[in-house]
Amino acid sequence: MQMQMRKLVAKESGTVLVAVALFLLLLLAFVALGSEAGRWYLVRAELSKSVDAGALVGAKNISNPYVDPRALAGEFCQENFKSGSLGTPGSGTGSVGFDVQISNDDQIRVDGNVNAVAILSRMMGFDQIPVAASGIAQMRRVEIMLVLDRSGSMSGQPMADLKVAAKSFLDYFVDTQTRDRIGLVSFATSVQLERPIGINYVTPMKSAIDAMNATGHTNPEDALDRADGPGGFADQSALAPENRIQQFLVFFSDGRPNTFRGTFRSDNTTYDATACVDGNCDPGDPTPTNPSLHRTDIEQSIAVPSTPTGDGVFPASACGTGMVTTKWQIFNTRPVPGYAPDACDIPDPDLGSHICNLAATMAIEHAQELKDKGIIFYSIGLGTRINSNFLEALASSPAQVFMAPTSDELQAIFQRVAQDIKLRLVQ
Repeated sequence: MQMQMRKLVAKESGTVLVAVALFLLLLLAFVALGSEAGRWYLVRAELSKSVDAGALVGAKNISNPYVDPRALAGEFCQENFKSGSLGTPGSGTGSVGFDVQISNDDQIRVDGNVNAVAILSRMMGFDQIPVAASGIAQMRRVEIMLVLDRSGSMSGQPMADLKVAAKSFLDYFVDTQTRDRIGLVSFATSVQLERPIGINYVTPMKSAIDAMNATGHTNPEDALDRADGPGGFADQSALAPENRIQQFLVFFSDGRPNTFRGTFRSDNTTYDATACVDGNCDPGDPTPTNPSLHRTDIEQSIAVPSTPTGDGVFPASACGTGMVTTKWQIFNTRPVPGYAPDACDIPDPDLGSHICNLAATMAIEHAQELKDKGIIFYSIGLGTRINSNFLEALASSPAQVFMAPTSDELQAIFQRVAQDIKLRLVQ
């Protein structure tokens, strides 16, 4: 009996040892798998980051005329996930590889593949585990209005450099001009809608830019108003935010506003015209009022005097029988400080200073109207006398303000703005 009991205990002990050994082996396998799973997860996470980053940078440059977006995306991926990273093979089978494709709708897709090398899991028969990740980015549609200063101070090299810079901006949108929409407004004393916002714009808009001549005063307020008028930005107020395309305005000037558009009554006739000062509106400088009103469509004065101010009634003017005066209608809501809206013969510098203030204030107000509609506003200024405060008031943020002390810096700035717009369009 005792012998039988000893045999039974010995048998049970052997069974327990086998069970414990199997349990330890299974536990070790789970530990190995857990360790490798963490490694594989880390490899996939880093691979995913690299393909996402590559897709974004590729989409940002999908129509950049100076780079190959596929090559750039692949290089960016390789830089973010180098061969041999995280213990993956440094070369040969299983080393990291990226495939970049661009579809017809400007969607860029990057597929990354690499093998994670097993360590503890080799006892389970696993040497390497394939890991894959994909990143996709796409360019959204866009509307852009260029608003460019062609006033007299731009003559010579500044205008030549502006033309090169503005045309290089367009080069960034060559490949998307069948879908993206761009327009051009130029301004001096008058304002020209050189090209309504639309598609297939690169060649005709470059021709319009080349044809610009520097002459006249500086009238940004009317230019910004025209940007939102016929031929300008599409009205998206009825669209849900997610269905709207992104709209941008790129404004350039080398001077302070000294002209505005308004209505004026002279000799009992009302005119749509521009008024200006013969000065730069720089602090402390003389600001004499130009004696004539000017046309709004071309650089030409009209046979209507801007002064003396008054009621615009002839011959029985309140300023004197038989005296021709001009009433500035804007003075009904924004009179010259210290004078009635139809005051007779408001003198300079009071009148000229008020023109300077109106020209700047109205431009800022038009810019705000655009920004209130969701349009992102960039300001570019040229020269050391440009009013930086004015440019900052126009722009959507300080990050959208660029200053060029000399005109040879304009091309780099316009290209930087184009790149920034491209980046904002990537989703």
